[in-house]
Amino acid sequence: MLSILKSALNANTKEIGIVSNNIANVNSTAFKKSKTNFEHIYSRDRSSSPSKFSGQGVGVNDPLLQMSQGSLKTTNGALDLAITGLGFFPVIHEETLETPFFTRDGSFNITETGEVVTNDGLKVMGFLGEDNEVLTNLVIPPNKINENETTSMLSNINVNSSGKITATYGFSDEVIIGNFILASFPNETGLKQVGNNRYQINAKSGLPNFGIPMEDAFGKIESGNLERSNVDITSEMITMLKAQQAFSGVSRLLQTEVDITKRLVDG
Repeated sequence: MLSILKSALNANTKEIGIVSNNIANVNSTAFKKSKTNFEHIYSRDRSSSPSKFSGQGVGVNDPLLQMSQGSLKTTNGALDLAITGLGFFPVIHEETLETPFFTRDGSFNITETGEVVTNDGLKVMGFLGEDNEVLTNLVIPPNKINENETTSMLSNINVNSSGKITATYGFSDEVIIGNFILASFPNETGLKQVGNNRYQINAKSGLPNFGIPMEDAFGKIESGNLERSNVDITSEMITMLKAQQAFSGVSRLLQTEVDITKRLVDG
């Protein structure tokens, strides 16, 4: 009995942690909430029949990611990009080029050298040039050398629904820079959360498939917008209240069981 109650207490504790994390990220851009993944624990009852099993409590598997679409928030930022539909932005760290991260947080910036980066400095991947053949980190040059050897400064950036990047230099000199790309997975709910709204692949998610927005079932890019989290604060608060009540109830049962056992031992 004690082991069953302890397993229930442990499961309640983990659920409270998962719900707390959801609530804490209600205002995080493109955050995807998680749901507690409970499982029953059984053991074979060898004393009566090998075919019978007895309950031994409850366990918690890895949380289940909920990938429902978040609503959009208009910012009018040129490099604030929301994905509506399927897809993640691939981003890389200089020290882990072979293992990209994936995010739906499209609040991007450009460095002094023109690299497109996340808020914490990871480089955003995409195609450079008009032919979508060179896959690398995206760079939007801050200036352009003209044929007469004068320099025009970057004055505007436009990203269309299919992720094509057009930069304007000076008053009206438009240059196609490249294209944002998206990644999809056989099982996106199996992605591993690694913090800062980023994910990594694993055996559950499968390998990524890369493509252009609005092609091959990929979602589209909404420039000047950011995706809100998909956390429903009212629903999460109700779940938290139920989890806390369950925790309190199990704690009382556990204490009662301990007291009874102690009295029996003491005689």
